[in-house]
Amino acid sequence: MLLTIGMFIAAFAVIWLMLVFLLLIHESGHLIPMQRMGIKPDKLIIGGVKLFSFRKSGIIHEVGLIPLWAYVVSTDYEKASSRQRAIIAAGGPLISALTGALCFAVSSRYPNCQALFAAQGSILLAATNIIPLPPLDGWTIAEHFLKQRGIHIDDRNRKILLGVGIGTICLITLAL
Repeated sequence: MLLTIGMFIAAFAVIWLMLVFLLLIHESGHLIPMQRMGIKPDKLIIGGVKLFSFRKSGIIHEVGLIPLWAYVVSTDYEKASSRQRAIIAAGGPLISALTGALCFAVSSRYPNCQALFAAQGSILLAATNIIPLPPLDGWTIAEHFLKQRGIHIDDRNRKILLGVGIGTICLITLAL
């Protein structure tokens, strides 16, 4: 019985660390272009139910117990142009897709379940984040192209799309 509990805790810890790692890579894809454009990130949050936080390179990093979402907080981000926000939003799915491809290559060359899990998780993270619904990265990209064509989404419709987006995320999560 004690061995079973220990194995469960070890498996949970490995999966938790893998999810935190994949989300950290994804959010780094947002941080890099953000910092290169001179937009100061204030906080990087990975997961909910805060476990701990630390400050690194002037950014507060907060890690939570439930690593199913992550985001970067920046007071300067809202002042950025829609083009800058679209580039920043595209960075996360792009680096997740590249990480997934690299992990698939590692897994095919040196078969192991960790690399395969990382590959599948990275690709899933990239694919779900390009869905053009708020709060996903794809929405920020789509919104930029809509603005370029003179289409503006008002607050009421944005809230409706946010509800659809959150519902979609919930359905995808339940399907997994």
